[in-house]
Amino acid sequence: MKTSLVRMYTNDNLELVGMLYEPELKASEQAQRVVVHVHGMAGNFYDNAFVDFFAQTLTAHGVAFLTFNNRGNEFIKDLYVQKDGKRFTRRIGNTYERFEESVLDIQAALDYVRARGYNTIHLSGHSLGASKVAYFAHTTAQDNLASLIFLAPADMQGMANADAQYERDITAAREMIAHGKGDEIMPFIVWGDSYLSAATYMSISGPESHVAFPFHLHTPEVLKTISGITLPMLAIMGSTDFAASIPVPEALDIFKKACVASPRAEAVLLGEANHGYVGYEQKCADEVVRWVNTH
Repeated sequence: MKTSLVRMYTNDNLELVGMLYEPELKASEQAQRVVVHVHGMAGNFYDNAFVDFFAQTLTAHGVAFLTFNNRGNEFIKDLYVQKDGKRFTRRIGNTYERFEESVLDIQAALDYVRARGYNTIHLSGHSLGASKVAYFAHTTAQDNLASLIFLAPADMQGMANADAQYERDITAAREMIAHGKGDEIMPFIVWGDSYLSAATYMSISGPESHVAFPFHLHTPEVLKTISGITLPMLAIMGSTDFAASIPVPEALDIFKKACVASPRAEAVLLGEANHGYVGYEQKCADEVVRWVNTH
């Protein structure tokens, strides 16, 4: 396979860096299919080992693979901004990102692969990235995508609600926003290890958040983002995935029942895989290839 380090630019001028893996083809051939992957909370395009398996397996089947850093990569990250011929930095990362702005990052990646000649695009997201992918499809035109792939979709609200300090955290976030301090970091570490601004906390885990997978409410009717999507959708989860908030088989059943507008929806229980598919990377990649080859 061929690999290229790529730089892409969002409509608000952020520079996003990623890696494009392309199949080795004859000079007269052009790969048409690509999987564009969105990493999860405070992640990046390379840490999860399953991306290596995706790159190798997809390209072996003639499918390209783009994995890239979105504005929520790492906890605090200085990203470059290109504007009016000048280059400077903007401090974002997961600590300061707004969930709704994720559409800008995904659009930049889609524009990039289309400019490279790819016309069959499957959009994949892991953990919080799965909600970003669903939100993108829910809020933009869907007819230019082949399918959506949800890898270990996380119930962000459910995990927040389960935290012993939830009432303290949600109250503090609301008060800070009300006093014009939404961009400031909350005075507490949330979820045990995260420093988040008040606005970020509310955008990914508050009761009015647009995150797509509130499995903890135990009913498909609350997956409103999913129910409005008219694309084929695949969800892959392992039985030891903590981020579902409820038993994974139940979460997958809720997902399937919520896909009322989709022409085809599949839910795959990938053995005892955890949130990062450790030990199941190849099996996960095989499921993705199987899916892509049928759409």
